Amino acid sequence: MASIISSGIGSGLDIAGIVQSLVAAEGQPVESRISQQEARAQAKLSAFGSLKSALADFRDKLDIMQTLDKFLSRKAISGNEDYFTVSAGTNALPASYSLEVVQLAQAQKLTSGAFTDSDTVVGTGTLTLTVGAATADIEITTENNTLAGIRDAINSATDNPGVAATIVNADSGSYLILTGESTGAANDITVTQTGGDGGLSALEYDPGMGLTSLTESIAAQDALIRIDGFDVMSDTNSFTGAVDGVTINILQATSGATEALTVENDEDAARDLIGDFVESYNTLIGMFDSLTDYNVEAEVAAPLVGDATVRGIRDQIRREMSIAVKDIDATFSTLSEVGIEVQLDGKLEIDDEALSAVLGDDFVKFGQLFSNSDGFAVRLFDLSDGFLKTDGIIEARTKGLTETIDGFNDDRLALNERLASLETRLLRQFNALDSLLAQLSSTSNFLAQQLDNLPGVTNTGSNA
Repeated sequence: MASIISSGIGSGLDIAGIVQSLVAAEGQPVESRISQQEARAQAKLSAFGSLKSALADFRDKLDIMQTLDKFLSRKAISGNEDYFTVSAGTNALPASYSLEVVQLAQAQKLTSGAFTDSDTVVGTGTLTLTVGAATADIEITTENNTLAGIRDAINSATDNPGVAATIVNADSGSYLILTGESTGAANDITVTQTGGDGGLSALEYDPGMGLTSLTESIAAQDALIRIDGFDVMSDTNSFTGAVDGVTINILQATSGATEALTVENDEDAARDLIGDFVESYNTLIGMFDSLTDYNVEAEVAAPLVGDATVRGIRDQIRREMSIAVKDIDATFSTLSEVGIEVQLDGKLEIDDEALSAVLGDDFVKFGQLFSNSDGFAVRLFDLSDGFLKTDGIIEARTKGLTETIDGFNDDRLALNERLASLETRLLRQFNALDSLLAQLSSTSNFLAQQLDNLPGVTNTGSNA
């Protein structure tokens, strides 16, 4: 049978309350120390997360700038976008051209003679459609021998060579229209028929064989442009390679007139990339400062003040920013010489006038300042990427801090076990004391009763 213990009966003391207070007094300093250490570790972990984000943004900006073709973009300008539009790739070179749009590429269109309506029976047999080297044999039976049935059979053919069939219902009758899906002179359509009842001969078209039942309403033709007097043809209305790195899309003929096509260095795009680079670098420097600052007046330290890892990363990046680039054969080799100047607070500022002058005078050399093998973007990208790798220094610190934080949970478990053991021990000791006091109280009461019963002893507690 389990024993029942009522703490404090013998002594009148609140033993449970006393034990709880003693246990709390024992555990509070340790819990407070664990919480403070955990908060500091959490703050450091969060700080490294912020630093990692700023460093990753800086690296991503450098990624574009370390490749010359990506960094130094060109732009192509059409003299009249009603006639043609243009775009330039990275291999386009600055130049000006005169361009005439002589003719646009067309897909062939063939029209049948008039039929009463789309339900008119045309005939049976095999229709053979050919476009370039592609051919399809389409079987026409009594189930699909109407004008509408032939249209549907052509459109649903799995090996259709690139012909769309439609019907126009006009006042003069219904007409079957065959339109090529691809432009260019090589995409002529021929239509022949064999077998059946011969009615499909009304849809034949092969001028080379004297078959012209269909009428050509639009001829297949290539697009033709004239660049600086030189003819260039294409089976589509898009020209790639006529001018290196430039794509020309023509919209309508210029009717003998010429328009300008200009390829220029895209200085605005380069300036935007430099602006992004400077902004990202300044954000990174600001992050370093905020994470390592100490507020003297408030006596508050930032989470990573005095941290050797952060100091090492910052110093390496600053050092790379100050090293001149070699072997670009230019009048400049440092950032300050192209208008990107370091301020007293360590951040960068752009001298727009100096930067514009360099971009205008030596666009390619400016790009090489960043994209050469020892260029600023290449060196800084490699450095930043190394810090951010899974086996890099930031990941190592992050992993260490995470393990430290996990360790605080183990410390709390150990503390709780120790306090539980202390509580059990104190309850046992106080209950033993309470039991002893109860016994002593009982003995005292017994002795008092015996003394009261002795002869000659006057009970001072009674009235005479």
